[in-house]
Amino acid sequence: MIRFLFLILLALVCCPPVFAIEDWEYSSTTFSQESLVNAVPDFVKTPEGGVSWQLLATTQENEVIVGKVEDGDLISVRPDFSKDVKNLNGQTVVIQGYMFPLEQKEEQTRFLFGPFPMSCPYHYHVGPSMVIEAHAKAPITFSFDALTLTGTFELVPADDEYNVFYRLRDVSIVPPS
Repeated sequence: MIRFLFLILLALVCCPPVFAIEDWEYSSTTFSQESLVNAVPDFVKTPEGGVSWQLLATTQENEVIVGKVEDGDLISVRPDFSKDVKNLNGQTVVIQGYMFPLEQKEEQTRFLFGPFPMSCPYHYHVGPSMVIEAHAKAPITFSFDALTLTGTFELVPADDEYNVFYRLRDVSIVPPS
């Protein structure tokens, strides 16, 4: 009984009240696009002859109303691609990043790919200019480590389901050299 009371007391002391979590949540989990772009080299390297996340991050996002809901507008985003990003459309590219699985399976055929490791199992903490929807040729085993992928790069002018700006088709892993 004393152990139980001790655990309850410990939980009350160590766990902040809900109102404190709410303030913390909003202030410490939001990073500017610039700070995210500057942090990319700490996590991944641009492969020789590959595409950099800094280049993809030059795509601007514009909010658009795509429908109405009971209490307001349904808002999505549309990309404004830079000329250099437009030149990648349809090209075979190489890029390094981390998998974000879309299914609870070890083998993934479709997943999100970005410059940072997962920090939340429910959503990726970067904007759509730094996320690629990847479609693998053959299932790829999920990894927490950075992977180098190759595939056909595709610009996505509108995607109201995932709000991604890019897809990579026929994806395969580039073996480490």
